[in-house]
Amino acid sequence: MIEKEIVACGLRVNFNRQQLKGEDYKQLMAVGKKKGILERFRDMVDGKIVNASENRAALHTSLRSFDVNSPKFEEVNAERKRMLAFADDIREGRWRGCRGNRITDVINIGIGGSDKGPHMVWHALHGINPTIRLHFLSTVDGILLDRILGACNPYSTLVVVSSKSFSTRETQVNASAVDQWLLDNGISGVDRNRHMVVVSANPEATDQMCLPEANGFKIWNWVGGRFSLWGSIGLPLAVGLGPQAFLELLKGAEEMDVHTKTKPLEENLPAHMALVSYWNSVERNIPTHCLLPYDERLRLLVDWDQQLEMESLGKIMSPNGTKVSHSTGQCIWGANGNEGQHSFYQWLREGCGSTSIDMLWSVSPGHPFAEHYRVLLSNAKAQAQALVTRDTSSDRYNVLTTIELDGVTPRRLGALLALYEHKTTMLGTLYDINPFDQPGVEYAKVLSKKLEKEFKTKE
Repeated sequence: MIEKEIVACGLRVNFNRQQLKGEDYKQLMAVGKKKGILERFRDMVDGKIVNASENRAALHTSLRSFDVNSPKFEEVNAERKRMLAFADDIREGRWRGCRGNRITDVINIGIGGSDKGPHMVWHALHGINPTIRLHFLSTVDGILLDRILGACNPYSTLVVVSSKSFSTRETQVNASAVDQWLLDNGISGVDRNRHMVVVSANPEATDQMCLPEANGFKIWNWVGGRFSLWGSIGLPLAVGLGPQAFLELLKGAEEMDVHTKTKPLEENLPAHMALVSYWNSVERNIPTHCLLPYDERLRLLVDWDQQLEMESLGKIMSPNGTKVSHSTGQCIWGANGNEGQHSFYQWLREGCGSTSIDMLWSVSPGHPFAEHYRVLLSNAKAQAQALVTRDTSSDRYNVLTTIELDGVTPRRLGALLALYEHKTTMLGTLYDINPFDQPGVEYAKVLSKKLEKEFKTKE
């Protein structure tokens, strides 16, 4: 079995428990070179058309670039500065509610890519009793709406309505309900402008919400929703965590971008993550991939990566219109690792399936409770070994990668998220599918609108 560990951008990733033989590893490197995963990655970063079905570039890397030579730099940098200045105005009390109250709460209205990234980062990085609290209104279930509105004072609340197309039905319904809440509390007309902004690629978004143009923040069609955290979709984070923390998040992601673009295949961390995943799904026929973060701050990484990988890789057609003949991606699932031990690890250890696993922990605990950290880390390292002791000569076994962060800081979190993004887009190349569209999701939206009209007719 090969021993392979790569250290990059504050992450130490160990592949030793993947149980790859020397010949397997050589074959994987050959596949990566034959498929041109690094060349295809560079095409993406350089702004070439890589989203074939929509005839677009996929330039999420430009959103976190500080290189003046990166594609779209001037417009991205201008919007970034405007967004961060707005966030700073709120945090410093220069932007206040219509009655002079400082903003204490931000309600982010959005679903999918407009929710999961910001929500995950906020959970990971916010401190105890933050000065400004973020609330994430995603589902159209009124229970969540009730709970969020019940926790907020309308006169000290900013509402951020985020939707790339500005046609997402759930977001429209939630925005209308929160707008009515403001109105019920006497916030209307120009007063309303102090309490609501929009983030969208639709140039008519502010008009649709009856807001001035200055209350709109731009995203672009050349960034997919699930890759959009790094631009104005991150506005609530810039407000809640502060502009400097948001910039650190971007810089960490940019560090991973540079690593990926410049390192050869044998030293390239995202390439190894992608190739190992490809091997497990195609050669080993392992259908599911389990994420086990042994760190409360990374709990929502599972939800974020589930959308990233499964929406990107849940395809059966190649860009040329032919069906692929192999599996494309794995079912992503998981939980807080310590809790999972007392829930589903029995199935992982002795159940009837095989699973590939990523186990994550941090060298820095982020809290002062030494015994808690000692017990947690001991559990993580023990389980990392225990989960791979099944008989690999049978058809039921696990393989596992450990990812050790030197701290859960904005910069390291940015690098970690960029790592998973690059793994996902490289898997698109390996599977010969387009990871940047989601036609199945769009079809369901059409059906939902039809059923909604039918229900309304019956009332």
